Order: sequence, then C-alpha cells, then structure tokens
Amino acid sequence: MKVSIIVEARLGSKRLPNKIIYRIKKYLFIEYLIKRLKLSKQAHEIIVATSRLEQDKKLVNIAKKNKIKYFQGSETNVIKRVIDAGKKFRCKTIVRITSDCPVIDVSIIDQAIIMFKNNVCDYLSNSHVRGYPDGMDVEIFNLKTLIKSYKYAKNQKYKEWTTWSIKKNPKKFKKLLLEPPKELYWPDLGLTLDEYKDYLFLKKIILHFKERVNFSCLDIIKLLNKKKMWLDINKNVKRKGYLKNLY
Repeated sequence: MKVSIIVEARLGSKRLPNKIIYRIKKYLFIEYLIKRLKLSKQAHEIIVATSRLEQDKKLVNIAKKNKIKYFQGSETNVIKRVIDAGKKFRCKTIVRITSDCPVIDVSIIDQAIIMFKNNVCDYLSNSHVRGYPDGMDVEIFNLKTLIKSYKYAKNQKYKEWTTWSIKKNPKKFKKLLLEPPKELYWPDLGLTLDEYKDYLFLKKIILHFKERVNFSCLDIIKLLNKKKMWLDINKNVKRKGYLKNLY
C-alpha cells in the first residue's frame, strides 16, 4: 500500500507571516520538518502542497532543494489542493501533516500508519480528541475518501479545513482514534508554530537537541519536566484547533 505524506504549507499566515521559513540555526523550520518526516519507515514519499501565489514559490524551491515532491494549487480551497496533489502523484493513502508541527514525532506517524493498515476505517487521527501534545497531530485517510467527502464541503469553512467534511459526517465515514500512552498524555502542551512566542519556545527545544532530527515526543516531555520554566515562554498563546490559519 502506497503511503504519501502530504504537508500543507503556505507563507501567508495571519498571526505570524512566513513563520515556517523562520530560521532555527542551520535549518529553516519547514526544512527541519521535512528532515524529520524523512525518518518515517512506513511512508513512501513526501509532498509539499502549497498555493500558486508568488510568495509560495519559496516553498517550491525548498522542496526541490530537499529532493521531495511538491504541488501548487488553490490558496483557500485546501481540500481541493490536497485532492489535486493526490491525483497528480497517484496517491492511495494520505498522511496529512500541517507545516506548523516542526517537532512531530515520526514514530507516532508510523504507529498511526500501521494502525490504519490493520483496521477497516475511513479516517484515523490522534487529535480529534486531544490527548497528545498539540503539534503531534496526524490524520490518515485514503484519497478516495477525501474525494467522497468533498461533496459535503458546501461552504468555505469546509473547503479551508481539509478533513472537516469527514469529521462532520460520522454516519458517512468510519473514524478511529489513536490514543496516547500515559507517558505522552499532555493535551495542554503547545508544540505548534502559531505565534512568535512559539518560535522562541520551539527554537529553544530544537537547539537543546543540537538540531538533531531524531528526538521523540517523549524526549521533549522529559526535557520540559526538567525545564519547567520554559513553559512560560508560550503559555499564553491561544490555540485555535481547527481555527488555525490556512495551509
């Protein structure tokens, strides 16, 4: 079964424009995410799905530099962008990742892929009921499921939020939840790159590990249990869940 990671990415974030091309030290955040995703043992390819806007050509160049695939589509109709990317590259199973999750744990992604393969479901997620830290979010579905869900995307909100049509039609789509083990349960921990304070917080974590790409969610939790004062950096950032800026 071909498994494709599709990273939704754009530079036009309202809260923190160009955030994913902020620099850590050696890497830009989007490059760092790509290098982490390349560690997956279950996925076969990585595709950056961005918009056709001139500014987002920077992301195309980053994809080329890092030798991964890319697709340019609608800026605001994100579900169609992902569908069109899936069709172009003949995807079957899609792992949806947003580019504001630079420290996502690839072992969680691989666990989710295995669970999806071994169960009969239309959609699998570890975040539609929050248990893992925000920023460890993974969603998996088949391309044909996303195409089917598109007919339920009747307004702009549904088109902006890729899997909203699946989530809002429980009688049409069978969902599974990947729940965290006890040691990874920290639903209030914000590890997403939404605002400048998140940039400072995430940069501190990544530099602690010397920009290595193979540290885990558990490594982060152990670190923050020792460095509790670091949690003050972005504790006041409001997380919007599915109200996050478009990707």
